[in-house]
Amino acid sequence: MATDIDKFVHDQLSVWPAVAAKYRNLKSTRTRTLPLSGMLITLQSNPGRVPIFDHGCPLCEENYMEHQHTLPFEGRKGRKYNILVNRAPIFPNHLVITRDIHAPQTIWHRFPDMLDLAARLENYLIFYNSPNSGTTVPQHAHFQACPKGYMPLERAAERLLRGAKAGQPTEEMEFIASVRDAELYHYKRFNRGIFLLRAQTAKSMAKLFYRLLDCMNLVAEETEPRFNAYTYCSEGEFRAIVALRGASRPQCFYAEGDAHFSITPGAADMAGFVVVPQEEDFDRLNAQVVQDIFEDVTLPKDQEERLLWRLVRTQPRIEVEIESGEEIAFEIVSDGAGPQKVRFQDGRIDYNGVLYDELVFEAVTISTLFAEPSFIIYANGERRYAGTLKFLVKDGKVQAVNILGAEDYLLSVVSLFPHEEQKEKALALRKALLEGEKIKDPYIGLSEKADSFARAVIDETWGQTL
Repeated sequence: MATDIDKFVHDQLSVWPAVAAKYRNLKSTRTRTLPLSGMLITLQSNPGRVPIFDHGCPLCEENYMEHQHTLPFEGRKGRKYNILVNRAPIFPNHLVITRDIHAPQTIWHRFPDMLDLAARLENYLIFYNSPNSGTTVPQHAHFQACPKGYMPLERAAERLLRGAKAGQPTEEMEFIASVRDAELYHYKRFNRGIFLLRAQTAKSMAKLFYRLLDCMNLVAEETEPRFNAYTYCSEGEFRAIVALRGASRPQCFYAEGDAHFSITPGAADMAGFVVVPQEEDFDRLNAQVVQDIFEDVTLPKDQEERLLWRLVRTQPRIEVEIESGEEIAFEIVSDGAGPQKVRFQDGRIDYNGVLYDELVFEAVTISTLFAEPSFIIYANGERRYAGTLKFLVKDGKVQAVNILGAEDYLLSVVSLFPHEEQKEKALALRKALLEGEKIKDPYIGLSEKADSFARAVIDETWGQTL
C-alpha cells in the first residue's frame, strides 16, 4: 500500500494546484530548534497551515473540493475510510484518513483501525486528536498520517522502545503494566502524561491502550479523555505513544498584545513539532513561552499521579450472582462467536450439546481498575459485565456468577445513586465486603452513569480498603 500512497499523493498534487503550492512551500518554510525538558523540539513557521474550506464539513464526500481524490481503506467490522491528501499540510505526504460517513470523532472501537493502517503503511506514523485536543473537525471521525521521523517525541519513543525490546533499562521511562504480549511505560521527560506502548499483536495493544484511557477522568459533557495518540510498526511489533492532556488551548491564545500567540497544540505540537501559523509569532517564541504553552495544555500533576496510582493499584476479586434460570443467553465480547445459550439439563449445564458441572469463561485480561465489558447477559435487555463469567447449578437452575474486581463492582453499584449519596454508599459497601457479608445490592452490570465524580468517590474511599 505504501507504493500506492506515494503514487496517490503525486497524482493528487499534479491536478490540484492550490494544495500543491502548499506542499512546495513546505520545502522552504523556516524552522528552528529549542531545547526543552530533555528534548530538542522543532518550531515550524507555517502560514499556509490555514486550511482551505469551501462549505460544510470538509471531510464529508459531498463537500470534497474540485480535483480532490480519495484512496479507500477498510477497517474492522466493515468500517470504511477515505484517504485524502491534507489540504493544510505540516509534513510532506501529510494524509487525512476519514470515515466515509459523517460520524463524531472518537477513538472507541477505532484504535484497531489505526493499528491496521500502521501495519499497511510501515513507513508512516498514524496519529489522532481527540475532541478538544487539537482537532479542527471534531464532528467527523478521522486520523492523520505522515512519514516517520519528523516528530521529536516519536524519535525518542522509538529509541526507548527499541531498548525495551532488547532488554536495556533506562531512567527515561518506567515500566507500568503489561497485558499478555503488550507493555506500558511512563515516559518521564518532556511533558507530563506521556505513555509508550509496545505489543506483538494489535489485540493486545488495543486492550492496554483502552485500559490506559479507562483510568482517565472524563471532563464533564465530553465523550472521551483529552489526548493525542500516535502509532506505527517497527521491528515486527506495534508501537504507540499517548500524550494525555488537561486543556485544548494555552492561556497565551486568549491573551492580547505581545502576550498573544496563535498556537493551538495538536498531535504534532504535543510530539515536539510546534506549528506556528502566524509568521510574526515565529521569531518571538522562546523556550520559556513554549514551556508555558505545554504547561497549560498537558495533564496536571495531580491527575497524572492519580492515573499512575489507578494503573498499578490492584483489587481483590469477588463473586456476584447475576442471573438464574432454566436457560440463560449470553455473549463473550472477545471471541466473536455472537450470542450463545446454556440450559439446565439432567442436573447439569448443557452448552452446545455437552454437559458440564461448571462452566467458566475467564476474562481475557484482569484489569487493575475500571475494566471494560468482557461479556453480555441477555435478560431484560443487554447487561454488560466486566470480569469472568461462571455458570454452575443451583436450586435446579443454571446460576450465572460474575467474578470481578471489587472496585469495579463498587463503581457499578455506586454510580446508580445520586452524587450526594455516593460516598455514603461506597463506605457502606466497603464495610460489608470487608466483613464478609453477602452482597445484597442489585448488580446489573457496568453502569453507563460511571462518570468522573463516581470514580473520584471510589478513589477517595480507598482508605477503607478491602
